[in-house]
Amino acid sequence: MTLLSVISIWSLAVITPGPNLLITVQTTVNHSRLDGMFIVLGTCTGTMIWSIVGFFGITYLFTVAPWIYVTLKTVGGSYLIYLGIKSVISLRKANARINEPQDQQQKLFIDWQKGLMTNLLNPKTAMFVTSIFASALPQDPSLLLGMLSVILMASISLLWYSIVVFLFSSKKIKNQYGRTQNWMQGFAGAAFVVFGTKLILENK
Repeated sequence: MTLLSVISIWSLAVITPGPNLLITVQTTVNHSRLDGMFIVLGTCTGTMIWSIVGFFGITYLFTVAPWIYVTLKTVGGSYLIYLGIKSVISLRKANARINEPQDQQQKLFIDWQKGLMTNLLNPKTAMFVTSIFASALPQDPSLLLGMLSVILMASISLLWYSIVVFLFSSKKIKNQYGRTQNWMQGFAGAAFVVFGTKLILENK
């Protein structure tokens, strides 16, 4: 029952639209399925890190040293705003970028890094993960139960975002996106700015 509660709560959290979903969709439709999957791998890496520190009580650290939370929130929000502005600016450079050579391995590493940073620089994720452990796990959970929860949460994230990548890399979606690329790119940039600003201004 404990693990079932973790699965249910985390599944609802993962499918809720947010920066992780937005950056996955944007990367997939702008580049390729492989690029999208490396964003997903970065996101899942971030989920595992937040889950592990959440299990060991990151909320307590935020409580005794609130400046850490505020700093992380400000840096995370600023990063999302940066991604949004960069997305809008890239509209003017889209044609110039088409033939621009780039090392594939380096590009995929940057995708992974982008997914990781988008996830890791959002302290709201840490707070939510901790609340899951507090509500779903027993008072003194075993290390095994904690690690199983971490693996399940990362697996759910991997499954959901992989489905998103495969859906948005389909030929039909790609063609539709191609007809509205500028509008969608501008919308994605604006959404990142909104997410970032909301994260910075929101109270704990």
